[in-house]
Amino acid sequence: MDFIWTLSTAVKAEYCPKPVVNAALALERDMSEVLSDRGEDNRIVTVKDDALGEEEWRVRVSLREIEVSCGGPLGGAYALYFLSEKYLGVLPLAWWYGEKPLRREKVSVPEGTCASTPFATRWRGWFINDEVLLDGWSSTPAQRARVWRRAFEALVRLGGNLVIAGTDRQYDGEMIDRAASEMGLALTQHHSEMLGAPMFGRRFPHLEASYSKYPDKFEALWREGIRKNAGRKVIWTVGFRGQGDHAFWDDDPSVKTDRDRGAFVSAVIARQMALVREEQKDAVFCVYLYGEIMSLYRGGWLDIPDEVIRIYSDNGFGKMLSRRQGLNAGRTDAMPGDGEAGRKGIYFHAGFYDLQAANHITMLQVPLGMAVRELETVLEKGAGTLWIINSGSIRPHLFVLDVIASLWRSGKADTAAEAERHAAGYFGDASAGKLLLEYGEASVPYGPHEDDRAGDQFYHFPVREMCHALCRGDKYAERLLWVAPEKDLRAQAARMAEIARPGIKSFGVLEKKCLEKAERLDAPGRAALSDSLLTAVKLHRTGCEGVYAFAQACMHFLDGDDLQAFLWTDKALCAQREALSAMEKAEHGMFAHFYRNDCFTNVALTAQLLEGMRSFFRIRGDGPTQYLWERTYLIPAAETRITLQSHITRQLDDEALARGLKDEVALAPAGTKK
Repeated sequence: MDFIWTLSTAVKAEYCPKPVVNAALALERDMSEVLSDRGEDNRIVTVKDDALGEEEWRVRVSLREIEVSCGGPLGGAYALYFLSEKYLGVLPLAWWYGEKPLRREKVSVPEGTCASTPFATRWRGWFINDEVLLDGWSSTPAQRARVWRRAFEALVRLGGNLVIAGTDRQYDGEMIDRAASEMGLALTQHHSEMLGAPMFGRRFPHLEASYSKYPDKFEALWREGIRKNAGRKVIWTVGFRGQGDHAFWDDDPSVKTDRDRGAFVSAVIARQMALVREEQKDAVFCVYLYGEIMSLYRGGWLDIPDEVIRIYSDNGFGKMLSRRQGLNAGRTDAMPGDGEAGRKGIYFHAGFYDLQAANHITMLQVPLGMAVRELETVLEKGAGTLWIINSGSIRPHLFVLDVIASLWRSGKADTAAEAERHAAGYFGDASAGKLLLEYGEASVPYGPHEDDRAGDQFYHFPVREMCHALCRGDKYAERLLWVAPEKDLRAQAARMAEIARPGIKSFGVLEKKCLEKAERLDAPGRAALSDSLLTAVKLHRTGCEGVYAFAQACMHFLDGDDLQAFLWTDKALCAQREALSAMEKAEHGMFAHFYRNDCFTNVALTAQLLEGMRSFFRIRGDGPTQYLWERTYLIPAAETRITLQSHITRQLDDEALARGLKDEVALAPAGTKK
């Protein structure tokens, strides 16, 4: 006989550690949103079974009871969320899409038994990093607490058990860490915040951040981090980097050779482990082989105990390589080696921030199949001990986070099947999955490697570099050499135009497909697709248009044509305003103001700079009266023949002049003969 699940069903936690209680409360919330009828009294009950592993569970369904047996707190939470997803239809990421589950009178649960299956990875979780959108969206402490608890709940629903809860959160970090622990998540730390200690530069801003000079001060901070997390489940991050995302020798140049740097970091790791073991004898440690640390590791300069989990890192673009930093291309092999000692894991980016070409407010732009193959290879290489996924501000990266969760559960992911599953669940139409896969194929290549694909930051930081160089009269933009190596600003602009132009078409085609698909979906599916995939596609299409147009403006300016530079800049500005409009359109309902603190990609800043450049070109070319272009193109010929006065009305502002000239002066690609 089936168990009939109604609003009369009681959820009883006989085994009631905090993570199970929180999951039970969430289940009751799900019931209230899905079910409408009452029926006979029955119950869902959680019990402890010491024969099960810590994360294992078993569900027995009978006529009057669903018994959830679990080996530990997370096992109980996983089981309750399994029941919610399978029978109530509450998907793990539905809240982040703004979706409500389908209402039903009651639900029948078939009699029988089901049980958990082993995970492909031991530790698996998110690094909720560069989370500026979350902070701007949730402006009060109560709102922030709600958002973070929903983030942790989504992670547990996806099978996660580990989190780095934000970056350098001085004002609410303890509240967030406590909430994560209460959801059953183990804590670990940022690769620049070892042991969860406060940053040296914050406590001692006037001192050189040198462990050689101030070992007592550094160790006092480390002890503070250790004490703060006493009694919690923690994977302790050890190592040593600078006061930010860079090498420690940038702050302390006294350590000059790779040999000395490796010995220095190795000694620090040993000391940090000793400090932790003073408080926790059975502590678990990890070290991030990230950026410059990977180079030291590959060079054989680091002495890392085998018990320390080695965390290999991707480059932010789906490849297990060291990341590009500034003009240093990186690309040191970061795939775990077959014969390397010790336990291994990965740090992988769904969201990224590099001030060059990363994806911060849009979904990972590389072809998904490439990233999935890389992650499957990681598991084949034995790096399944710990996976930490940079989730950014979560909402822009939902599809990729969902696919990665499938990988950490089963070790495999068929991209087409994953896209169909995600689209069916969240958009209401499995066929929309093709559009999710076409997104990565539409992305713009900017270099010779398959992972050299432009994220949303590519449309903004290079444009600002060109603005800066042009206004200063620089021969070339030095910080553009990573993508445009020519030491000539016009040639750099030409290269940027060449890179961006294909994306106008590829993303334009995909945008049309998304709009057509959205029209055929029901209201919730249409909103979910429009706010996520369609918004990302628009940001890429307008981004490509903006880069191409301003590159044309730069070339015209350097060729001496200020009018064309003015008009092309206006076109670039219009593209960025359209991007801002797309972001605003996605900010409705509970997601009002979600992009308010877009300070890392900062589309609004690019628009602001383009307004300034448009004025600059007009000041140069329109003469001291700012009336020459208006008189030449917009005033009737009969009026321009009379020169008793220079003009008889106030000059048009830049906006009105640009609108008027648009119909009178054709845009010409740079180099076109007039």
